[in-house]
Amino acid sequence: MYGAVNFRCINTEPGAGTAFAPPAGFEGDAQAYARYMRERWKSDPGVRQHVAVAGRRLVRGDEVVFVGRYADEARRIAKAAWC
Repeated sequence: MYGAVNFRCINTEPGAGTAFAPPAGFEGDAQAYARYMRERWKSDPGVRQHVAVAGRRLVRGDEVVFVGRYADEARRIAKAAWC
């Protein structure tokens, strides 16, 4: 569904086609992005898995780079999955 998943560099730019990326044309702020991700978490096991693995890598101290418009919020969401 998401193609090859890169757990070291996570693209949050709308339309990027990753579990952390909203659809193309998404214009919401960080709060709207967080709401979007909560809904995706509930409905998409691929999102739950990607968020959980990224969060686990973060708390272990592995390098995980978040890029795109929602990078900061995505990092916070991934960390929250493990804290």
